[in-house]
Amino acid sequence: MLNTLADLNTLAYLCDMKLIADSGSTKITWILTGADGDTHIAESPGMNPALLTREEIIGTLSALVPEQWRRAPVEDAWIYAAGCRSPRESEALTAALSIHFPQARVDAASDMLGAARALCGNSAGVACILGTGSNAALYSPAEGITLSTPPLGYVLGDEGSGADIGKAIVNTVLKRVWPPKLCDSFLCDTGLAADTIIQAVYRTSEPNRFLASLTRWAATNIGLPEVGILITERFTEFLRRNVLTLPGADSLPVSFTGSVAHVFSEQLRAACGICGVTPGKIEKSPAKGLIEYHSKI
Repeated sequence: MLNTLADLNTLAYLCDMKLIADSGSTKITWILTGADGDTHIAESPGMNPALLTREEIIGTLSALVPEQWRRAPVEDAWIYAAGCRSPRESEALTAALSIHFPQARVDAASDMLGAARALCGNSAGVACILGTGSNAALYSPAEGITLSTPPLGYVLGDEGSGADIGKAIVNTVLKRVWPPKLCDSFLCDTGLAADTIIQAVYRTSEPNRFLASLTRWAATNIGLPEVGILITERFTEFLRRNVLTLPGADSLPVSFTGSVAHVFSEQLRAACGICGVTPGKIEKSPAKGLIEYHSKI
């Protein structure tokens, strides 16, 4: 059974409790499960530990744990976090969860490993994240992530991501590559102009999120051939630069998670066909896969 946020009194009957946190920069999905299969979901604001000091990581994450769950008898806890790149972040994330769950065995890892476990489970494969940013990695059930392609961020990489698609749309519109009517339609629908776009990209603190927000317009207009072609091209570039460069990737199923992969799944499958890639799962979120994966541990 899948439930929303529940208080501790409701959870008191659960035994062998497990906590799973899927942590992104903007949102953390918290999952609490019991041996009887009862599952509770909560959400909180996100964080990026790569941008914080050790003390800030501990303080921020500790405060984001759902208050109703903080005394729950959790035996095992896993947190998969964007920005968990080194032992520094991993140790701080572990320390933060241990404040509220001192008896739990806590493990902290990257969001890429979380995506791979959710998508591939106990089989080898290629796991990809297509959200605001993008990433791809080879996964082995025994070894975890064996090789990944550096995403490089929205300026140098992140092909196929929301930010990348938004950047491609802006470039195409402002350079008038699309028919004038379509370019004008984009600017009218979004209420944007060249000056406001330039300011949002070059003079704000989170231009990647601004660019990724433009995928909402793309989703609304996905029936237009020009929009569908552009997105398929960006996914094709993602596969060529991030997946096909991984040794053996052409012989493994390639699975995807993230809002961009989910919304544009038709174009993603088309890109897989162009690149000769075998598509596996396409999931909006890794939550369901992580619940299944950790239920078997």
